[in-house]
Amino acid sequence: MNIDAYFEAMERGLLQNLPGAHIEGPFTCLASDDYNGLIRCRVVFWDDSYLDLYEVVSTELGYPVRISYGYTYLRQGQRAFRYDNAPHHPEIVTHPHHKHLGPENRLAPADQPSLNQVLAEIETWLGHA
Repeated sequence: MNIDAYFEAMERGLLQNLPGAHIEGPFTCLASDDYNGLIRCRVVFWDDSYLDLYEVVSTELGYPVRISYGYTYLRQGQRAFRYDNAPHHPEIVTHPHHKHLGPENRLAPADQPSLNQVLAEIETWLGHA
């Protein structure tokens, strides 16, 4: 799989599988070579909450490997959660993967989530809107 195929699959998947949601602003895909690149976009949901998505991905092994990622979900201007793998919390058992909770930024251990897991968590929040 080359990086362009991954970019196309991500954009298609986001547009087709999120009823009531849309991509706001640019869907940025920057390839550094045939197998490496980054994606950045904002997905806005029906209640005006949104997900800021950031991934640095390698497809050299034939499948996508997320080198770096950040998934930040905001509701009413406040962060509900953010998953990322910035290596700034070595005390967390799942280091470098972790989760920030709520506007007070509580830190929690978390395994690297798939985008589908993040979207399922957002669906739970949307069910409480």
